Amino acid sequence: MDIQSLRSLMEIQALQTLGSTDGSSTNALTDNQSIFSDMMNELLGDASTASNAKLSSLLGLGTANADIFNQLANTSEGTLESLLYKGSNAVYIPESVKGALASSYEHTKLESYVSDNVIGSTAYANSLAGADQYAAIIEKASAAYGVPEKLIAAVIKQESNFNPSVVSHAGAQGLMQLMPQTAQYLGVTNAFDPEQNIMAGAKYLRQMLDKFNNDPTLALAAYNAGASRVTKYGGIPPFKETQNYVKKVMNYFTV
Repeated sequence: MDIQSLRSLMEIQALQTLGSTDGSSTNALTDNQSIFSDMMNELLGDASTASNAKLSSLLGLGTANADIFNQLANTSEGTLESLLYKGSNAVYIPESVKGALASSYEHTKLESYVSDNVIGSTAYANSLAGADQYAAIIEKASAAYGVPEKLIAAVIKQESNFNPSVVSHAGAQGLMQLMPQTAQYLGVTNAFDPEQNIMAGAKYLRQMLDKFNNDPTLALAAYNAGASRVTKYGGIPPFKETQNYVKKVMNYFTV
């Protein structure tokens, strides 16, 4: 039995709990119970001694307890459920399983978040060197919209790493990663043209600064997650991606 099987079992438990608390029909709940029963039978019903030992080891019980699963194979569905639910209606997940599942996600999380205490770190020194080739455009945009040159460069660094032809999986385009609708709203005809892109991105930053009392952290959060979300949460939204984005851009800006 592997981690995926355990995850599937826990998902079935979650469905069963939802079915008993959200007013679902009796038929739906019965279907969930049937699925649960089938899953338990598949996992435990004809388990061999070897596979039982493997499962026991996976759950942190040790090979000496492998015979437990032979006993479970002949246990009623109600008893099996009680073992997992521990007598309550809440989904029960053993600590050993939580640890195994956490380990399986270890390498699939977002990149490491920048901690609060590295603002100004030398790790960010010379990080904006790539902006040199766009210095004249950045200066022009800064003068036109009153946005600090370094803030524009910092956004470009985080958004595209100074690659004018990059397209994100969501469809954002160019140096400052303008979404097509935003680019159209800002009058951009070619989002991959550095001057059009930077001028439009700086204009949008100016609008966000105006909206949020010239607070660069809120303006950046709005640039990343949308102004409506910043307004909704009364500050930087509680999204790790946005929080990470703001910290990184501010690091580039303040170094």
